[in-house]
Formats: sequence, structure tokens, C-alpha cells
Amino acid sequence: MEFVTGKPVSARLGLAAQLKFFMAYGFFVQDRSAIPADGISYLAEQLGFDDDTPSEYDFGGRTARRHCAEILQYLGFRRLQRAARAELTLWIAGELCPTGQSVGAMLEQVFLWCRDRCIYGPSHKELERLVRSQRQQYLDNWLTGVSARLSASTVALLEASIADPDGQTGFNTMRGDAGQASLDDILSMTAKLAFIQKLDLPRDILSTIGKAWVEQIVRRVAGEKAWEMRRHTPARQIGLYAICLLSREAQLTDAMVDLLTETVHKIGTRSKRMVSDIAKDIERVYGKERLLVEIASASINEPAGRVCDVIFPIVGKDKLAAIVKESQAKGALDRRIYRVMRSSWASHYRRMLPSLLSVLEFRSNNTVWRPVLVALDWIRSKVDDGCRFVPMQDVPIDEVIPARWRSSVIDDDGRVNRISYELCVLTQLRDRIRSKEIWVVGADRYRNPDDDLQGLRNPA
Repeated sequence: MEFVTGKPVSARLGLAAQLKFFMAYGFFVQDRSAIPADGISYLAEQLGFDDDTPSEYDFGGRTARRHCAEILQYLGFRRLQRAARAELTLWIAGELCPTGQSVGAMLEQVFLWCRDRCIYGPSHKELERLVRSQRQQYLDNWLTGVSARLSASTVALLEASIADPDGQTGFNTMRGDAGQASLDDILSMTAKLAFIQKLDLPRDILSTIGKAWVEQIVRRVAGEKAWEMRRHTPARQIGLYAICLLSREAQLTDAMVDLLTETVHKIGTRSKRMVSDIAKDIERVYGKERLLVEIASASINEPAGRVCDVIFPIVGKDKLAAIVKESQAKGALDRRIYRVMRSSWASHYRRMLPSLLSVLEFRSNNTVWRPVLVALDWIRSKVDDGCRFVPMQDVPIDEVIPARWRSSVIDDDGRVNRISYELCVLTQLRDRIRSKEIWVVGADRYRNPDDDLQGLRNPA
């Protein structure tokens, strides 16, 4: 307090603000606007001044610079020497750089490091150059290490992708969006995923560096053109592209699952629209549940009575006939819908099945839905088999085919229509993925739900 009150009245509040700001952040303020208004008000109250008093103090003037030197002497700070600078450089490289913080955030930490050791560092610009230099050197060294871990075949594939950016697995193509739920887009997505899986990139690479670095690398690669990528040194070029593809694999897997679920849904909705003419002919009978309760009550009260005496007074013969007709029409409608769905799947969308099953791996933590996974494995094993009908005993049936699908999947001779079976299994798969009963290996949004629970139990 004596250090501040010993100065002229007009300089006390500005000096106090500089002192407290330096003690908190490790550097001096150059503009009054950088000091919180609440802090100014508190200091003014402690010194008995009005809030407007610091406006007379020039934080960038000669007096302020002299005050800064006096503050350093008062607090016992010393200049940054060579040994301390070397220690600071090692600390930046070992502690700050791996986190991937921005240059501004790293500078704040550097100033605090100096403050805690009673060291007054060089100018803000000089420290910023030091931080940027160490940051860039750390990234270059890490990318070189990533490139060194890749096999020669992987490097050759990455170089070919950059050299032919518009090819099927070219640099520009790999950065493209998923597109709509169409056969061509699904085949394109499976080609991208197959390419990344073929690279066989080390999965532990991303765990050796901060998540912020990965996000920065992905943004950088996404913003560069192929010719700009080729301007990097070979090691840096391959390292950047490999990290981008590793991070993109989860995004592509999510997009692939989205396309799968949307396609299966689209097959069903289109089929329903195509047979809507049958639905228009159905005469709906309303209040069937109420009628059922009244019929049941009347039957219990008069179990020996005749239908014409007990039932018909509640619901007439015509209405009963309408209910039967509605039920039969609905059954015919469902069968017609399944036939149209099967036709759409067999004639067009079925071509995506081999590629789809080759890049996506489904799993479940619920034993109830394991039969669906077994059915998928059976379909995967029969991809190259041209048989259309198979015996029931050779195919997983229980807990796979719902009752409403059985007449469409299994014929009168007890044989399973393979095309209908595939569509039925994919429909079941879509419903289970949406409810997270089945998850996808390598996905992000469709990942193992147990991973989310572990995150809740062990928050960072």
C-alpha cells in the first residue's frame, strides 16, 4: 500500500491497476480497456477515488513505463537470462506444445511461468516468436514421426491419392460429402472407407497428441488444394494426410450408416406410396376396441345365447363383415408392400450389399439382438452364392424374422427367399442401430454406447 500511496494522487489508481494486473497475469497492460471494470471500481474504492480517475493515467506513456520498472524492482523480478530462457524453451516444447493450444493461450501460460519464477521476460513479440517457433518445430517433428511409422505401400497409396486428386480415391474425392441416400453415393462412400482401411494406418497415432492438434490438422488439410499439399516436404505432406484420413474414418463410417438407414427407410416409404391405391379402397371401421369389449361382455353375460340374439344387437352383420374385409385388405396391403420392396431391393439397391458388408462391422452388447448379427454374418458368407432359395434349417430364423415378414420371406414349401431375407435383416438392423442396440466399429455417433457410460463414470 505504501508503494502506491507514495506516488502523486493522479498516478495512484493507474499504478495500482498495473501492479495488480502484473501480479495476476505476468505482463503489463498497455490499454485501460484490458482491465476489467469491476477491478478498477474495487481498486478505486480501496484508494478512495472515483471510477473515472484512471482515465487521466496514460498506460502507454513515459510515466507508465517508469512505473513498470519500479514495480519489477518492488516485486523482486529479474530479467530473463540464457539459462532461464533454455529452461523456458524446454518447458514450452514438453508441456505446452503437446496440448495443441492456440498461440495466445500458450503465451498466457508462458507469462505465468515467468511470473511464478519472478522473471520478467522479453517483449511480447519476442515471446510470441519463441512460442510459434517451438510450436511449429513440435508439429514438424511429430508429423515426421508419423510418416516414419507408415509402411512403404501406405505411403505409395497416399502419394498416388494426392497426385490424382479427382480419382475414385483421390485427395479431393476423399474430402467430399456423403451425398444423398442413393446407390451411387453408397458405393462411393464404401470405396472411400475401403481405401482408408486398406492403408492400415496405426490406430494409436491420434492418442499420442492432443485432440486440438488433430482438429487443426483436419481443418488445414480440408482448406488446402492438392497442389498446396504437394508443396509440403514429403514427410509433412504424408503425415498431414494420414492424420486427416484417420480422423475422417469415423466421419465416413457415420455417414455410411446414415446412408444405409436412409436407404432402407426410403425403400419402405416408396413401396407404401406405390401401393396407396389399395389403401384407398379399405373401408375403415372405427371403434373396434369398444365393439370388442361390448361383444365380450355380452358373451360372458349370456354364454348360452344365440349370436343373432346376443351379438347382432351390439354390432350388426354388415359391420362385422366390414371388419373382416378391412383385416383381409390390410393383409393384402402388407404383402403387396413387401413384394414392391423386394422388387426395388433386388433390381437396384442390392448391388450395394457386398461393399457395405465389407467395410462395416456391426456389434451388440445385448444378447437379444445377437441373432441379427448372426444373420448378417450368414449373408456376408453367401454374398458370392447365386442361390435364390435356401432351406429354413440353413438360415438364422428365430429372433430375426418378425411375424409380419414371415409370409414374404418363407414360402409354402418352407424355403427362405434369400432376397426377402436380406431386406428383412437390413430393416431389423436399421431399427436396432437407431435404438443403439447394435453399434458400429470405428464410428463416432454410432459407437459403442458403453463408451458413453464410461465417460460419465470417469469424467475428465
